[in-house]
Amino acid sequence: MGDDLFQFPITGWEVKTEPLDGLLSVRFPFLSHEQQKLAEADPGRPYVMQAEQARELRDALSRAIERMSDQEYASPSFMEMPSDLSIY
Repeated sequence: MGDDLFQFPITGWEVKTEPLDGLLSVRFPFLSHEQQKLAEADPGRPYVMQAEQARELRDALSRAIERMSDQEYASPSFMEMPSDLSIY
């Protein structure tokens, strides 16, 4: 991972919607240091966005994943976490 990337691995995500206001909130719990236990993960901040912003974020993530797949990108082993650790 390059030095310019933020290195606090997320442990999952939480998405809440407020359909009447057209808003959604996304929160990414994360580990702030290598010895931190999953149960002690920082809950992260809630980030609020409009539906159109969420679509743009979705599209940007999809493009990034596609680029990684095209380059046969292999994740560093320290970023690999069992899939059952995610919060949905």
